[in-house]
Amino acid sequence: MTFPYQTKTVTLDLDGLAVTLTHITNLDELLDALIEKGEDHEDYRDQRIPYWADLWHSAIALGKYLVREKIIQPDLKVTEIGCGLGLPGIVAGMLSANVLMTDYLAEPLVFLKTNWEQNSKAPLQTLQMDWRQPAKEVQTDLLLASDVAYEERFFADLENAFKLMMRPGGRIILTEPSRTMAKEFISKLGENPDYKLRLVTDDVLWDGVTRTVNILDLMVIN
Repeated sequence: MTFPYQTKTVTLDLDGLAVTLTHITNLDELLDALIEKGEDHEDYRDQRIPYWADLWHSAIALGKYLVREKIIQPDLKVTEIGCGLGLPGIVAGMLSANVLMTDYLAEPLVFLKTNWEQNSKAPLQTLQMDWRQPAKEVQTDLLLASDVAYEERFFADLENAFKLMMRPGGRIILTEPSRTMAKEFISKLGENPDYKLRLVTDDVLWDGVTRTVNILDLMVIN
């Protein structure tokens, strides 16, 4: 599939793991295309803003964390929600996990094929899925969620997705760029008796900007 957008391919050094990633540089074109659909279009009403096309600091932090903490074991079942460009899931795949990439929209899953094949020879597994209504058959050992906690209206749905998608004894790793409105959500997860939370931060430099990213590492204990 050919995309009518400007792209750039970069090689990232994630704690010694080199990952080649193509991202879209002219995001305004995607936003303009959404606006042109009109206020009555389903995509407009549901605010399907093309966040997927950008490379976010939180994705880089999550990829680095997977490498640094040696979390991935061969054939570990890993699912990334809201995958967008797919950096964390690609890292997991490069480290020999069995990865399922999911996103609400079809377009990023098509675009993702380029990034996956630039880094892995394994078959790409994708599923178009809204994690607000996760597919019942998706059960995972490790759930990756990069910068999906960007609106308060999603917090309850995220907690529900965690409950429905995780296998007993599983692990959830969520990253977010220290947004003020996410503080209460993080505290709530830390107080939840179903999880044991490890919270660390990473200062990530990308595209000339450094952001402090929260990394929530949740072990499922109930």
